[in-house]
Amino acid sequence: MELRQKFGLLTLIYVLSLAANLVMSAWCIVVYFDSAFRDFQSGAFQEQQIERVRQLLRRQREVLEERGNPSERAAQYRELQDQFSAILIPVQEELLGQGILALRAEIEQAAQRKDTVARRWLALRLGGRAGEVLPEEDQEAFSSLDMRLLQASNIFGGWRQDNVAAAAQTQGRVVTILIANTVGGAILCAVGIWCGRRWVMYPIRDLREATRQIGLGNFAYRIIPRSRDELGQLAEEVNEMSATVVAIQTQLVEQERLAAAGEMVTRLAHNIRNPLAGIRGLAEATTALHPDDLELVGCQQRITDTVDRFEKWLRDLQQSVTPLKLNLQPVRLAELVGGVMTALRPMFDRRGIRYVVEIDPAVSEVQLDSLHFEQALVALVTNAAQASEAGQEVRISASPLAEARGRWRLSVMDHGAGISAELKRKIFLPYFTTKPEGNGLGLAMANKVVRLHGGQLTVDSGPGRGSRFDAELPGLVAET
Repeated sequence: MELRQKFGLLTLIYVLSLAANLVMSAWCIVVYFDSAFRDFQSGAFQEQQIERVRQLLRRQREVLEERGNPSERAAQYRELQDQFSAILIPVQEELLGQGILALRAEIEQAAQRKDTVARRWLALRLGGRAGEVLPEEDQEAFSSLDMRLLQASNIFGGWRQDNVAAAAQTQGRVVTILIANTVGGAILCAVGIWCGRRWVMYPIRDLREATRQIGLGNFAYRIIPRSRDELGQLAEEVNEMSATVVAIQTQLVEQERLAAAGEMVTRLAHNIRNPLAGIRGLAEATTALHPDDLELVGCQQRITDTVDRFEKWLRDLQQSVTPLKLNLQPVRLAELVGGVMTALRPMFDRRGIRYVVEIDPAVSEVQLDSLHFEQALVALVTNAAQASEAGQEVRISASPLAEARGRWRLSVMDHGAGISAELKRKIFLPYFTTKPEGNGLGLAMANKVVRLHGGQLTVDSGPGRGSRFDAELPGLVAET
């Protein structure tokens, strides 16, 4: 399963969990409103029952005051009383369950008083001694019970209204919470997808493209790290690996080329040195035989000097094709640069040129072959000095590379005449030089040393704006 599919599956799981959460919330709302509706129905039912009790109470009073057969009136009253009690008892139990004990007790007392009045009145009717209407004090018993029943009805009605208001308020809150939950979940999902793509998918895509480019042989391809996390560190390590592969390939090609060239140069030097030795010997012998002939001695001296220059050229040629074996060790960069500049100080003074050295403390220690790198630095600084005029300045600086962990840059900058675009393509070739006294091996050797260290030597120059040589190298030793 691809990583994209895995993240899609995780997103689906999150969406399903959000949907399940919404379903559960909706179910809770249904349960809550079902409970509230039952409470509402219960309150309405109790109101209806109390109203029924009040109707029976009024009917009982009417039966007591109606004319007719007293026995029939008594039987009719008892029937109404049974219905009255059957309805009133559940109402009293509901009041008891709701904790309204005082009103329940008042209703019970008023009902007992009403029953006492009714039995007495029926007894008077059966004895023929009752009047046509209940006395005022007996009517008050019925009115008192009716008033308390009305009070209970108002209480149940208030509960019903409170339940409706509470349900409506709760509904609004729950709907608001659900909407906020849905919107928040959608936002979190979108943010999660965005973060997943930015933090994981894009870096992995960059790594995949880098491996594809490296597989095609494009070892100059570099990944721009998007973060400092594990994927960012992996991207930097891939960049370092690619640079290491380039360095190893360059070193192998260089060794093969130098091995072939070295064999040819060795044979050539051997074949040339023998005649040169003979020429030198003949010139020295001629000088010894005719020491008084100044013109002849001068000619022989010029011959000897020419032979010396030729032999020096042969030694430089042999050195240029000899494979270098680096001995990398931690080196204090400031000390190495300081030693080189101390040795070159007389040349700068003789030419009337100033120099400035700026070494960033972050590159105080690096992994180098100090012997060969010193030769490369001498070549770069000498080239800058030779390109400068009296009163100008040469700047040597070193700093870490912010875009590549563990790498650093050494720069040598002058303010000379600059280099044209055509010459920039040739300056690192062996034996190419524009100076009458040059042999064309200094910059070529410096480029060779930098590449064998796994670095890259570049030049930024143009006519009239000076030159800047940048050596970007690995081997930065982290401070502890």
